[in-house]
Amino acid sequence: MIFDFNKDWLFCRQDGEPKTVTLPHDAMLEEPRQKNCHNGKDCGYFPGGKYSYEKHFAVPQEYPEQKVSILFEGVYQNAVVYLNGEPVAKHRYGYTEFTADITGKVREGENFLRVTVDNSLEPNCRWYTGSGIYRPVHLMVKPKDGVRPVKIRTVSIAPAVVEVQTETEHAAVEIWDGAQCVAKGAPGVIEIPQAKLWDAEHPNLYTCVIKTENDEESVPFGIRTLTWSAKTGLCVNGNTVKLRGGCIHHDNGILGACGFANAEERRIRIMKKAGYNAVRCAHNPASRALLDACDRLGMYVMDEPLTAGTHPRPTMTIPAFLKAHGGRICPP
Repeated sequence: MIFDFNKDWLFCRQDGEPKTVTLPHDAMLEEPRQKNCHNGKDCGYFPGGKYSYEKHFAVPQEYPEQKVSILFEGVYQNAVVYLNGEPVAKHRYGYTEFTADITGKVREGENFLRVTVDNSLEPNCRWYTGSGIYRPVHLMVKPKDGVRPVKIRTVSIAPAVVEVQTETEHAAVEIWDGAQCVAKGAPGVIEIPQAKLWDAEHPNLYTCVIKTENDEESVPFGIRTLTWSAKTGLCVNGNTVKLRGGCIHHDNGILGACGFANAEERRIRIMKKAGYNAVRCAHNPASRALLDACDRLGMYVMDEPLTAGTHPRPTMTIPAFLKAHGGRICPP
């Protein structure tokens, strides 16, 4: 089970007054602009700062006996997570998600979660970063012997064959096309009859459902192959593709760095309407919401792994990071 964990957080700037917020929340927008800010025009003259987020939550009797974790999709930056006063996770980088495993530490009844964020060392980027818990948070509760992370890989397209990889024992796999189950079997290689392939013009998605006696996971995926060479260029499903791409940062204009799903989908729709078929996420990993929108709407993605402002630029070629959906790892 995955629960929305975004409401009723108590946010406080260092030496400031606390207030209730709903995540995603961009703490940088809480700062007064300063003409002598070290970030200068690169961050809109917003300084960084130190912040805390607090949340009280209650859990039923059965939760402490299960695997319980909290997934943070993005916190900028230097995050430390405390549960009932005990540190349970640290994450320095601001653009990648991380999980706080609180199995055996969460207790029946009232619990207290605190997240500290330090974005005071600036400048640390050459564009607007935002601050705080700027992407969604999820509470995940699973049986300790439940479904483990799942990866789906396209083996071939004629016939359409996928490989479902998981460490889960005694699992059953079902492949769904909308409301119709089109294939089933055990983890491993599964053939999908009369399959509809995924590409930017035809973003067909299936759902893989992995079941055990006491757990279930659903993972969306597309069936496609990628090849490239100096002679043929980039090929998707055997067809040469010319990339018509643009670069986007992680922020959403006047909304700041907040990763709202509707805003992420809106800009992909606008880019599709303008004739784009590819985006480069400059210069850091994109949000889950943006990648999901690209999957649904049909958009190739170069998902950069590092922040160019603070790290050397990645040296891999564009196809090495191109994501034409076909492999997806579900939450841990």
